[in-house]
Amino acid sequence: MAYVVPPVLAVVLAFLGCEQLSQTGVVGVSTVVTAAVGSGSTSNGAVAASLERVAREHDATIVRTVADRSAPTSRRTALVTGAPGTRGAEWLRNGYAEFDPSITTAVRPMSALDRYDPAGPYEVVGDEQAARATEHALVAAGFETTSERVPVLTRLGITGGADGSEGLVGALVLGCVVLCLVGTVGTPRRTAVRGLHGHGVIAVVLSEVAEVRTTLVVTSALVPVVALVLWAHNGLAVWSVFAVAAVVCCSALLVPVLTAHVLGTVIASRRSIALTLRGDRPSSALVLVAQAARLPAVVVLVMAVFDLTSATALARSASAERDLRAAGDTVQLWVTPDPRPGSHTQPYWDRIGRLAGRALDQHRALLSAPTEVSTGVGRSTVPALFVDAGYLRRQDLRTAAGNRITGTGDEITVWTPSGADIDRAALVRALTEWELRGASAVQKSSVGGGALAPRPSYTYPGDASTGSWLTGAVVVVVPDPSRVFTPDQLGSWLSTGDVVFTSEHAADRAIDESGLRDEFSAVVPVGQVAAEQQRRAGTLVVVDVLTVTSGAVVAVVLAGLAVTAHQRRHGRSVFADAAAGRSFFHMHRLLLTVESALLSVAAVVTVDAWWQRRPDGTGAVSVLDPAALAAGPAAAVAAFVVLMLSVVSVVVMVGSSRSVVRLRGTGS
Repeated sequence: MAYVVPPVLAVVLAFLGCEQLSQTGVVGVSTVVTAAVGSGSTSNGAVAASLERVAREHDATIVRTVADRSAPTSRRTALVTGAPGTRGAEWLRNGYAEFDPSITTAVRPMSALDRYDPAGPYEVVGDEQAARATEHALVAAGFETTSERVPVLTRLGITGGADGSEGLVGALVLGCVVLCLVGTVGTPRRTAVRGLHGHGVIAVVLSEVAEVRTTLVVTSALVPVVALVLWAHNGLAVWSVFAVAAVVCCSALLVPVLTAHVLGTVIASRRSIALTLRGDRPSSALVLVAQAARLPAVVVLVMAVFDLTSATALARSASAERDLRAAGDTVQLWVTPDPRPGSHTQPYWDRIGRLAGRALDQHRALLSAPTEVSTGVGRSTVPALFVDAGYLRRQDLRTAAGNRITGTGDEITVWTPSGADIDRAALVRALTEWELRGASAVQKSSVGGGALAPRPSYTYPGDASTGSWLTGAVVVVVPDPSRVFTPDQLGSWLSTGDVVFTSEHAADRAIDESGLRDEFSAVVPVGQVAAEQQRRAGTLVVVDVLTVTSGAVVAVVLAGLAVTAHQRRHGRSVFADAAAGRSFFHMHRLLLTVESALLSVAAVVTVDAWWQRRPDGTGAVSVLDPAALAAGPAAAVAAFVVLMLSVVSVVVMVGSSRSVVRLRGTGS
C-alpha cells in the first residue's frame, strides 16, 4: 500500500499544478519581463516590431497576455510573436490549447499590440539571452523594466501543485512511512526467513525494496486511465508537461517511502532470528512510534478541516456575474510593490493620498472602504462601509422606509442596519472621535442618518479578504472625503483598492496629472483579484476535501496499527486482566491514557486555530473576512471529526482485545 500512494498522489499534484499554470499564463515560460511606462514615447507598433525582431534572432516566443474585462478569469487574449519554428508560430497557426478548459485564450499576432496597453508583463519562452534581448528592446522603447526568471519546478507546475496541498502530502507520506515501519520492524519474520537462507543484510534490503515494482505496476495501470481522463478533460493539452510533473512528483514522494522501508528492514535484520521466528512481541520503540505518528496525523486533519471550511466560505462569498454587473467599468490601482525611494516616509503616502483626494473631488473616483469600527460600547465592533456620493450614484442603497440614499449636501450620515442591536449615539460618538475626527465641528455635531434597508452593499473588493457584498454593515456616507480624511488615510485606501476609479481612462488621466506614474504598477478591473482568489479557493476546496478524506483514512489506519501493536506487545497482560474479570478501563488503561492525551492535544489545536482565525474585535482578524466568519463552524466540525476518530479507536480496541483473549495473549 505504501508504494501505491506515490504514483496516485503524483497524478493529483501534477493535475493541480498544470491547472494553476493554465490559470496564470501560458505553459513553458522561462522568464517574465515586466514593462512599466517610462519617459519614452515609442508607438505600440514599433514596440511590437522590435519584439518580433528579438524573437526571430533568438528563436524565442514572446507573449503579452491581456485579460478580457468582461470575464477576467476565464477569457483572455495572447499576443504572440511568430518567429518561424517557434511555439508562437505554432500557436498562431493552430491556436493555444488550455489545460483548464474553463479558460479560453484567443491567440493574436504581436502586431495587434496597438489596440492594447503595452505596459505589463511579457512572458518569454526561450533562453536567458532572449530574455535579456527582450528587456533591452523594451528599455529602448522607453519602458522601465524588471525581469524575473521562472524556476524549473514552477515552470513544470510542481510548485503550484504543492501550494495548498501540504496537508494532503504530509498526511499520506506519514501514513506510508508508518506502514513501511510496521511492515518491517513490526513483522520481521520474512526478514528472519531470508536470514536463515544465508542472505546478508544488503541482500535482504535489496529483495525488500524490490517492492518498488508495485509503483511500476500501478503506474502502468494509471497511464491509460489518466490519458483517457485528460483526453475527455482537455483533449490532452500540454500532456508532456503534465507527464514530466507527475514523474518528478512521484520520484520525490518515493524518497521517504524507500528510506523508511530500508531503515525498517535493516532494523528487522538485526533482531534475533530465534525470537523473531518464535513470534516475539513488537518492541516498545515500535509501539511508541506507532502511537506518536497519530499526533501529527490528527493535527494535520484538524488544520485541514479549518482550511476546507475557510475555502468553502470564500468560494461561496460572491457570484461572478452579479459582481461584474455591480462593478461596471471601475478599476483599481496597484501601488508598485518593489521598494521605491521614500516609500516608507510620510510625504510619499501623502502624495498618493492627494492624488486620491483630487480624483474624488473631480468625480473620477469613488470611495468604498469596508472596515471594522467600534460600536462605542466596550470592545465590540461592527463592520462598516465608508462611501461617498459617487458610490451612491452607482449603487442603490435604501432606507428602511424604501427611500434611496443620495448623499447630497455636506451632512455626514450614518445608517445602521434595520433591527440591529446597536446604540446609535455611542456608535456616532466613536466614529466622530476616531474615523471622522477630520470632519468639521459642524459636521460632527449634526451627523444624520437612520435605519438601513436589509439588503447587501457592494464593496468593490480589492481581494478576497473582504466579501464582495456586506449584509448587516453600518454605512457611513461622507460627501467630501478629501476634506474629512487625511492624505495618509486616502493613500492607504488607494493602495488597498478602496478608492475606486470610474474607468481606466479616468485613472490614467489622474495618474498623468499627478506625475506619479512610476508609483503604480497596474490598473486592473475591480474584482479581478478577488475573482482569481475565489477561483483559487474553488481549487483549494477540492484539495482540502482530498486532504480531509485522506487525513481521516490515515488517522484511522494509524489508530488501528497503534492499537494492534500495543495489544500484541501487552497481550499476556490483557489476557490475565480479562481472566481475572477486571474492567475494560483497567485492561486498557494505557491505551485510554494515550487516547485522552490525543484528545487533549486535538482540543488545544482546535481552540488555538479558532482563536487565531476568529474576528477578535481588534482588527487583526477582520469581521469582514468570510474565512474569519467560518472559524466557529470549522471548530465545531473539527471537534466532531476528532471525536469520531476516538470512537473508531475504541472500537478497534474492543475488537483487538477480544482477539487477544481468544488467542490467550500469545499474539500468534
